[in-house]
Amino acid sequence: MFGATTLIVKGKMHKLLLALSVSVFTSVCQYCLPFLVDCKACDPSFPETCPTNGRSGNFKQFNCPNGHYNDLATLLLTTNDDAVRNIFSSNTPTEFQPSSILIFFILYCILGLITFGIAVPSGLFLPIILMGSAYGRLLGMAMGSYTNIDQGLYAVLGAASLMAGSMRMTVSLCVIFLELTNNLLLLPITMIVLLIAKTVGDSFNPSIYEIILELKGLPFLDAHPEPWMRTLTVGELIDAKPPVITLSGIEKVSQIVDVLRNTTHNGFPVLDEGVVPPSGLANVATELHGLILRAHLVLALKKKWFLQEKRRTEEWEVREKFSWVELAEREGKIEEVAVTSEEMEMYIDLHPLTNTTPYTVIESMSVAKAMVLFRQVGLRHLLVVPKYEAAGVSPVVGILTRQDLRAFNILTAFPHLERSKSGQKH
Repeated sequence: MFGATTLIVKGKMHKLLLALSVSVFTSVCQYCLPFLVDCKACDPSFPETCPTNGRSGNFKQFNCPNGHYNDLATLLLTTNDDAVRNIFSSNTPTEFQPSSILIFFILYCILGLITFGIAVPSGLFLPIILMGSAYGRLLGMAMGSYTNIDQGLYAVLGAASLMAGSMRMTVSLCVIFLELTNNLLLLPITMIVLLIAKTVGDSFNPSIYEIILELKGLPFLDAHPEPWMRTLTVGELIDAKPPVITLSGIEKVSQIVDVLRNTTHNGFPVLDEGVVPPSGLANVATELHGLILRAHLVLALKKKWFLQEKRRTEEWEVREKFSWVELAEREGKIEEVAVTSEEMEMYIDLHPLTNTTPYTVIESMSVAKAMVLFRQVGLRHLLVVPKYEAAGVSPVVGILTRQDLRAFNILTAFPHLERSKSGQKH
């Protein structure tokens, strides 16, 4: 999982090579491993369906003679749905060998670890069901004559326990396994297994999805803000950050290049100076025009959309120079842009590329309300404006991102909140 994350960061070719390598490794394992197990004779009660050579159906003949089947190939060389149905099957104590189930369990553990996170549309839901059912059936085989419980029931409970222990789902899993088994009598024991597995898992570590979020550094916001966030304002949060970097509506190329090279910010407020204020105000004002993304600035530099003098551009000029597809891309880097010394003295009109309707909040708003707004609307940036308008005061005092609203980052900047949080618990 760590290796997959490292390779994915490197670029598209590394993603493709990693996906191809995992695909080849999976295919080789699924084809070669069935040769390691012995063939089993078909049950006389299934003369028409054993063996089968097609993709669907049970009892794959693979390399076995007529009248025999390969139980490991029956699990590997079929669809995941059929594999789940095979392991969950009841009244089949001799259908699979312990060695085949053990190899199947180990293989899916390895494939699950190296496949999750690569650039293919795959997940952990079905692999975890198959892993859990495999070790559940192994446990049923190990119990042998010590219990009267069917091995298929052990497989169902094993899958339920592994999913609850790794994903920490309870109610939805009850419904899923009720639909899988179509047996209402299994619901009480399934609920008990799910609760025990979730409780044990919670006592050791977070769920697997929370671990992945932490490994990849994704700024996931909790559904509900912490109680102490209601007493903290976004203005106080902004004061603990470096000053916001703003750009003028018509900015010099050298200034844009300097900002992009020396910061990692993804969005910049755009200000218009010298705006004529409403009647009754004596001095000219500075207006917040909007927010421009880093990718759009890089695109403007790549396209050499420079002006010899400070002037506003027309809308048709923008449509001629930039397409909607180009404006939707987010992969441009400032290191790939070459700007000459003559071009550094030119200007770029940022007005047409600026989002003129960004979400703004007043600096006296609580962090809890800002977090709820951020999460419900699905924002990437939230501009903070001053509570009072005054001469010489910038119309934007800061900008918030998901990283700024994470509880861990806030507690790092305000250690006293952690102490008050501990006091509330006691």
